[in-house]
Amino acid sequence: AAAAHLPDAGSDCVHDGRVAARRMRSLLKTFRPVLDVRCARLTRADLRSFARALALVREADVRRDLLLELSADDPGLAAEDSQRLATILDDRCLEARSTLGRHVAEPGWAALAAAVQNDAAIADLRIRPDVTLGEVLGRVNDSWTAAVRRLESEPTDTAGLHALRLALKHGRYALESVADVAPDQVSRLLRRLRAAQEGIGEHRDAVLAGHWVSSNEGALGGNLTRRLVVRLTQRERRLRTRAAKLARRVLPAVRSWRKATRAFRKGTKRGRP
Repeated sequence: AAAAHLPDAGSDCVHDGRVAARRMRSLLKTFRPVLDVRCARLTRADLRSFARALALVREADVRRDLLLELSADDPGLAAEDSQRLATILDDRCLEARSTLGRHVAEPGWAALAAAVQNDAAIADLRIRPDVTLGEVLGRVNDSWTAAVRRLESEPTDTAGLHALRLALKHGRYALESVADVAPDQVSRLLRRLRAAQEGIGEHRDAVLAGHWVSSNEGALGGNLTRRLVVRLTQRERRLRTRAAKLARRVLPAVRSWRKATRAFRKGTKRGRP
């Protein structure tokens, strides 16, 4: 849907398109051994290019919303500073969309858009009929290896939380594909996953916004930059603590899901995916 409506798609459509591409790439990685390997590899490459094309627009939209919210909550901010910030952020959003528009107009984009909408190729991305439910669950379980390792280390630093968020996304996408197996445990785990991902994501947005503000001091002006940096630093610290706390609730739910599906994964319960 996003490919068909670019570059005029709204912010939500751009976000949904990026999420859909990431989800599909993650699933193709998880289930690669039980798929047509060549088809999966080519599709993952196309989806990577597609998602990257949408990144600048999404990042500009998120940054604008966050910084405008912070400036609106600052009663001491001068009106001219507030207006200058809004103008600069709007201009950057327009620049990002113009960049996307130029990219979409390039000759290679038509082929890429056709590839991610190719019904025949998507039809080839089916799990082989000889694969058992146990094998599918085994692949899902393996997708959690990196996330579990990072959860056990209980990261509280920016880099560690970001790496954890990426690992949790990979595990979540795989988990959602088998949500009807051990549904109670899956439901509990997904609730905690979404909360942790949202918390870490909000922290990441604050960090990136801080980098952007600091690197654009010349355009923003010293006073506006200092006020935004102070508020972003406070927000980043608060969100980092919250994100780490939410992340610590995920591991017990992962272990509960693994225990509930062990019999299926070991083959003592048979089934087809």
